[in-house]
Amino acid sequence: MTALEFEIRVAGTVPADVLEELDDVRVITESVETVLRGPVQDQAALIGIINRLQGWGIELRGVRQLGPVDAPPPHRHSAGP
Repeated sequence: MTALEFEIRVAGTVPADVLEELDDVRVITESVETVLRGPVQDQAALIGIINRLQGWGIELRGVRQLGPVDAPPPHRHSAGP
């Protein structure tokens, strides 16, 4: 089964210990939201992630499907000083 990539938006920031429990999630911190993007194997796994976030008291703002996961994302290199 091909995993689908999802984007989950939550209010505020997500604590580091919570992020450690979410496998293969990329984190994008915006001014008032955090965006979590990553592959999800099926609907049950997605619901599990959502339930964990809500169990930690994190306000869910939105969920959207981005598409199938074909290959790992390219490595990003930071520009050095």
